[in-house]
Formats: sequence, C-alpha cells, structure tokens
Amino acid sequence: MDQIVVNGDRAGACWRIQDCHSCTHSSHGCGWCPYSSTCVPTTDLLKPLTDTQICPLKAERYELRTKTLGCGCSTTTLLSIVVTVFATIAGLVLLGLIGYVLLSINKMFGTGSWNGVEIEVKGDGTRDERQWRRSNAVTSFVRQTALKATKESEQEQVTERSRLLG
Repeated sequence: MDQIVVNGDRAGACWRIQDCHSCTHSSHGCGWCPYSSTCVPTTDLLKPLTDTQICPLKAERYELRTKTLGCGCSTTTLLSIVVTVFATIAGLVLLGLIGYVLLSINKMFGTGSWNGVEIEVKGDGTRDERQWRRSNAVTSFVRQTALKATKESEQEQVTERSRLLG
C-alpha cells in the first residue's frame, strides 16, 4: 500500500486508508478529515484556505490534519496559535509605545524628570552631591499609611525645622 502512485490514482490511494496516523504518514501525501473519518489527498496544512472542497463535509474544512503537525493539530489550531502569538507581540509593542509616549509627554509638559543629581555648593567652595528620585505611588502609599504623613504635613515639618534652625 505504501508504494508511490501516479497523480490520477492518488485520490484512490488516500481514500482507501482508514485511520489518521496511517493517512498522515502515507507516501501519497494525504490529510485526515476527522468528522467524516476520511483520508483525502492534500499537499499542506494550509490547503483549506485555498480549496473549499478539501474535505467531504464543509464543516470539517478547517479541521484537516496532515503529517506536518500530526493527528492532534488541525488547521484551526495552527492558525489560532499563530494569530495569538502575533497579537501578543503587537500588544506588547503597543504597550511599550504607550509607555514611551507617556514618559516623553511627562518630560515635555509635566513636572520633568523622575530622578537626577542635586549639587549643593557650600560656603567654602566644596560641593555636596546627592541623588534624588521623585516619589511614586508606592512610596506615597507607604508614607501615608506607615508614617501618617501627607504632602502638607511634610511641608509643615520642613517649615518647622527651618524656623528652629534660624
């Protein structure tokens, strides 16, 4: 049965095969239509996209199985995986672009940078340098819950210290 046949007899050779594994692994280049349990001649897994009459039942057109991915993967499964992968990549790129645009807008129209270096020049000419980072939602939450401090109370504390120091 696994002999090479001419193109005219290829359909007959495929139709004689009665199970998926034998069909997909035959030397005739066959594919398996699972609903009607028929073996049909095909060249690749994407053949249902171009040939509407690939399987006896139209409902199983996109359920074709071939040797490429075996009996467990149909054209529908393959296409859904490919679409999901590309949609995920496109979504991640879109989120990255949105984040980049938001950071750019913040630098142009917002309050500026998120971090930097503050240099203080003292009376004797020496410089004191320190890193600073703007607080974010997490540090603000910790400050408000654990330290019971708000922006106003922080400013009041700085003002009070300034008055005490002279």
